[in-house]
Formats: sequence, structure tokens, C-alpha cells
Amino acid sequence: MKSGYMVGITRKIAVLGVAFALSACSVLQKENFTVGGEITDHGQECVTFRADDGTLYALANKATRFRPGDKVRVTGHTALMTTCTEATTLIVDKIVLLSPGS
Repeated sequence: MKSGYMVGITRKIAVLGVAFALSACSVLQKENFTVGGEITDHGQECVTFRADDGTLYALANKATRFRPGDKVRVTGHTALMTTCTEATTLIVDKIVLLSPGS
């Protein structure tokens, strides 16, 4: 039978462990950046995007309504883990249509 003191210590250790894990996640978060470019047809699993500098990205979310040829501006950060295999994956926070494709 556990004493009240041991239960209290166990809870405090668990809370500290969760707090430590959450703080470690915030250290791993990437900085957001914004880049312009064009939606491409290179993606099989995810929508792909060719930035104006030539970099190919896979867009993990919020991009399904866009079609190849659409000019867009994407704000997001690189994904730590993803199911997109086409290119470096961006987690999209915001995507804006600049001009539709032809």
C-alpha cells in the first residue's frame, strides 16, 4: 500500500516529466517562413510546390484546393516527420492564391 507522501511525489515527477517533454518539443519547432512559387504536378501523395528559387516542396496540409500552375504564397515551416515523400515537406500555416493557373 502506497502512502500519501509517495503518491504525491510520483505525481510531481510525472508532471515534471510532461513539462520537460513539452519544453523539448518547443525547442524543436521550426521558424515559419514565407515563400512564393507555383503549384506543380510532381506530387503523388501530397500537393507539390516549386518555390521561386527552384526548391521543390511537398505541402502537408491546406493545399488541396489548388491546382498545378496556380501561383501561390505559402507561409509555414518544415516538417520533422511526414508521409509526403516527394520533397522537403512544409506544414502550411497559410497559403494564398496570387493568380490561377492557365
